[in-house]
Amino acid sequence: MELLLIFLSVLPVFLLGRYIYKNDFDPEPRGLLVSLFFMGIGSIVVTLLLTGILEGLFPFFSVENEENLNALLLIPYVFIGVALIEEFSKWIFVYLFSYHHREFNHAYDGIVYATFVSLGFACLENILYVFSSGVGTAIMRGLTAVPGHVCFGILMGFYLGMAKTAERHGNMELVQKNKWKSLIFPILAHGLYDYLIFASPYIGLFGMLFFLFVVRLFTDATQKVQQLARIRYNIQDGTITPNMPTSNMTTSSITTTNMPTSNMSTPSTPSPNMFVQNFNTNFYQVSYYQYRFCPICGEKVVGKFCPKCGHNHTGNG
Repeated sequence: MELLLIFLSVLPVFLLGRYIYKNDFDPEPRGLLVSLFFMGIGSIVVTLLLTGILEGLFPFFSVENEENLNALLLIPYVFIGVALIEEFSKWIFVYLFSYHHREFNHAYDGIVYATFVSLGFACLENILYVFSSGVGTAIMRGLTAVPGHVCFGILMGFYLGMAKTAERHGNMELVQKNKWKSLIFPILAHGLYDYLIFASPYIGLFGMLFFLFVVRLFTDATQKVQQLARIRYNIQDGTITPNMPTSNMTTSSITTTNMPTSNMSTPSTPSPNMFVQNFNTNFYQVSYYQYRFCPICGEKVVGKFCPKCGHNHTGNG
């Protein structure tokens, strides 16, 4: 029975980790990912330590007090006592041990690193819950809680990837904004996830809202994975990997129907092969592609810098 419980606890962790890893066109060193996974396990120790300190200072956040809280009082309990502490515990490991790592050379790497830390956290947490509650809990958590932790990690890694890209382009204001987003958005998502669960006994409608929220959370996380997985821009040297699908750079993503004719040059269309070379020396020579879509992250651009990744679209410093 114990082997079955371990298998059910670890299976969703393995499958979700494989999904994230397989979407990485330039796979990260497995040793680094294993280290991050165990750091995620270690982040539970930080969570327990911070929780103990918080409960000592404010008895309101004690676990024993949870049953006495109404739907309103659950808000600070869940968002501060659970979501803030858990996501910060994971974020600090992701940031300290991967953000400045030499292997962090593509925006998608942020998602990989943050997800593997989250998987380590989710794995140990899942084992503890499953061994205390049985097979039914294993199945339910495998469909909700573990993917939930992965989604929080994807949000975290997405904005760390955007911060790293903005750093490459020298937009330090956007770097700081994305770093804050990498912590705040997972906290908000995690807090809302838990709140809808904890408050559903008080307000029946929250059960349906939880289901809708989970669908939206999973959909948004999947889209973020697909978005960054398509980006072949190398943050460290400013080049684009040769095997990048041209559909991301050609008229399939920047169509003439979205372009004011005043911004278009001659009817001739430049070869997509130009994007295989260094972006800074080739992209700006093609006015057709200088419209308003960032070739690094795909965001619509108005002005000098991409509002998402900070790329300088003028070709000047």
